[in-house]
Amino acid sequence: MLPFYEIQTKDLRLFRLTKPLTFPAHMHRNIELLYVLSGVQYVRIDETEYAVHEGEAVVIFSDIVHSYLKKGDEPAEAVLLLCNPRLLGGMFPDLENVQPVNPFVAKDSIHEEAAYALRHIKKKEEFALKLGWTYVIMSHLLRRLEFAQRPRVPVRDMSQKIIEYLSANFKEPVTLDSLAAEFCVSKYYISHIFSNRIKMNLRNCLGMLRAEFAAQLIRTTDDSLSEIGSRAGFESQRTFNRVFHAKYGMSPREFRHHIRK
Repeated sequence: MLPFYEIQTKDLRLFRLTKPLTFPAHMHRNIELLYVLSGVQYVRIDETEYAVHEGEAVVIFSDIVHSYLKKGDEPAEAVLLLCNPRLLGGMFPDLENVQPVNPFVAKDSIHEEAAYALRHIKKKEEFALKLGWTYVIMSHLLRRLEFAQRPRVPVRDMSQKIIEYLSANFKEPVTLDSLAAEFCVSKYYISHIFSNRIKMNLRNCLGMLRAEFAAQLIRTTDDSLSEIGSRAGFESQRTFNRVFHAKYGMSPREFRHHIRK
């Protein structure tokens, strides 16, 4: 299955998980922190798999592909915290220029104040209070990580700008040349962004966005599958079927049958 880019609409989100999380490969703008309260949670980050046990954590930075896995019947309880890196700019002004060499944080490296905050932060608390807990947590955890410099880019948040542009224009015949013209950079630089930041090529990225739109139309309309494929921007029914199956594990026809059933 192809990874997808998840546009985060909130600057701070909190989830308390009572069972192992499964979620397909994706990336987003926010920094994501997983802290396991009990059991074990499996997570794949940029092609490396981690088994995160009680009292351990992983910190996933912006635009890094990651997914969550379940193995067997092993239970897990965890806290999942997502925050916009700009919220932490006062403490760590260079967050957007670096990424962790190793996102894993061992139990004995997590300060007791951070562990306490992770166990007591609540989803329904007002934003200011959750932000205060987040400062306590991140101020301790980020200091335990070793960072490497991200590749320098001439335009701030270029990967996000590209994704947002594609999200609005995926039905059109977008190419590396048209993106280069849109952002006034070379097509080789655009290709570099896809390879090093978005972690998929332009064709796969467009296919993912078109497949998501097609799935929405299948769920909400009675239009023919050929019409849906055309409206989503696919050049042929064959390409539509292939890309849709790569993302959802079934053909558009099977997807429609499953939805109706």
